[in-house]
Amino acid sequence: MKFDGPFAFLADLLFPPRCALCGAVVPFGVSVCPACEKECVRVDTCRRIDLAENGKTISCMVPYRYDGKVREAIIRFKFYGQTRSADFFGRQIAGLFPDAPRFDFVTAVPISKERRRTRGYNQSELVARRAAGRLALPYREVLIKTIDNREQHKLDRKERRGNVKGVYRAAGGGSLQGASVLLIDDIVTTGATLGECAKVLLHAGAKSVRCAAISEVLL
Repeated sequence: MKFDGPFAFLADLLFPPRCALCGAVVPFGVSVCPACEKECVRVDTCRRIDLAENGKTISCMVPYRYDGKVREAIIRFKFYGQTRSADFFGRQIAGLFPDAPRFDFVTAVPISKERRRTRGYNQSELVARRAAGRLALPYREVLIKTIDNREQHKLDRKERRGNVKGVYRAAGGGSLQGASVLLIDDIVTTGATLGECAKVLLHAGAKSVRCAAISEVLL
């Protein structure tokens, strides 16, 4: 709800705007405090993810490294219910795609029913929905995670690819035939998760898949 006049002053007093990354109070209209802004060095890298089995390669755009304030914010977002950074991260990802009209819709890497029940939300979906809004594109849930597999960050490079194989499937209720898809996740390391999801989308009829993640981990 938006307040005007004296009510706006009271609202700002009771609920002041806060830094999207650390939670410190910031001036109205500012998303990130000076300390966080100084530590959040943009990298804007384009990763290449090899789909191996079909010989294709897809791109993944990443604005940040998984380090410093970005890492801390993602951990709080992902595991401690502090979702205020979703809009900020969604805006950063949206800014990477000036050619957004080429996409038909935005989607996210899904989490299992068990993990959603425990966490209450899918952090990648929240970011993807914000990015879709910024890009004036629809958001669609087109993937389902059918197995609550081991967490990728606990595995080495070789184990990661096998850990996600066969874990995802295309959801029913909507054709992917000929669609150009923007697929979003929170973190990319080896690209195994995004690659597996992209393969499912392409197999289900998508014409093309491009990816984005909030941050990247370099092994």
